Amino acid sequence: MPTTYPITIAPEQITAFEDQGFVVTPDVINLDALAVFQEAVDQAVKDRTANDHRALKDKSRYEQSFIQCMRLWETHPKVASLSLDPSIAGIAAQLLNVKKLNLWQDQALYKEAGGQETTPHQDQPFWPIGASPLISAWIPFDHVDAARGAMAYVPGSHKAGRLKVVDITHSTSPYDILRDPALNGAKPEIVEVAPGSIIWHHGMTVHLASGNQSTQTRRAFTIVYLDADAIRTKPWRSYPLDRAGVAVGDTVAGMGLPQVWPPLADPPEIPALIGHGTGPQ
Repeated sequence: MPTTYPITIAPEQITAFEDQGFVVTPDVINLDALAVFQEAVDQAVKDRTANDHRALKDKSRYEQSFIQCMRLWETHPKVASLSLDPSIAGIAAQLLNVKKLNLWQDQALYKEAGGQETTPHQDQPFWPIGASPLISAWIPFDHVDAARGAMAYVPGSHKAGRLKVVDITHSTSPYDILRDPALNGAKPEIVEVAPGSIIWHHGMTVHLASGNQSTQTRRAFTIVYLDADAIRTKPWRSYPLDRAGVAVGDTVAGMGLPQVWPPLADPPEIPALIGHGTGPQ
């Protein structure tokens, strides 16, 4: 079981992540390799959305924020090579300062031309996993700026801990988390990023994505990693935990939640039960 990091990041990057709750690691993925991954994810999204011919205006507010295709590694082997990449997982382990990481989920987040802002929120409160270290890798396939659906983060907001859950689906009126007193009026900072780089954010970092004012789809892929010692803390319905038979008090591991750092010798088994092709689960 390898324990040497394929890519070792600078201590300053770790410090920045710990202080701000987000950081950019530039030039992580070779552009030739990124092109292969991009093609694989593009095809996976095409497959998952083949029967959806709606115009953007006919979609729900949530669907106007992005096309969401989750757990692509389970249905598209070429995407699995990105989702399970030990180089990327090794960076995640360094930033969280943990010895082992499991995969929580991957997802394509494609914001169509004219797509709306992604509502400000934290990720971790969506899931019944307590405050165990969790981190997301946000991987752009295109140059992303403020006019093209760029991410924005509230610096240091992860230190506020778990705040009120935001209904980003807009099935109810979402909580205005940017006005939460725990943030002390801090404002989101837009992060422009180039292909090959990765933006990382902590599970408790408040973040959003701007609307896409361009004429092209903003293509991004995310991988979410969780401390391998994390446990399920609540009985709320949770597709990945319920599918894997993870009970309250159990470690978050099992089918569909494979260890990705240190990398195991054999690839993980693909779950027999596959969730919905698009949208949240």
